[in-house]
Amino acid sequence: MRSPCSSARRGELGAVTAELAAALPAAVLAIGLAVAAVAAAAAQVGLEQSAGAAARAAGRGDDPAAYADGAALRLEGDGELVCAVLERPALAGALTLVARSCAHGEGR
Repeated sequence: MRSPCSSARRGELGAVTAELAAALPAAVLAIGLAVAAVAAAAAQVGLEQSAGAAARAAGRGDDPAAYADGAALRLEGDGELVCAVLERPALAGALTLVARSCAHGEGR
């Protein structure tokens, strides 16, 4: 004969499995969003470094497009400064990253 305790435990195990199955998609989504956020932050850092290199190149009179690394480049003059603005889509176009850096333009 079965004891009432063993039936109750089996029912609880089924409830835990059902709760885990319901929570698993949310956990996977949260982890995916965290990974995407880290990837976007890393891309932003790289874009800012490229903007700095492009601004320095433009200030020296070199071609700043060589440093744009595939991003859309726009140059702006601000007095003695030359500024490079880079824009690149991220996260499959859901986000646009923008970086701006300026350098002294005495070499122009």
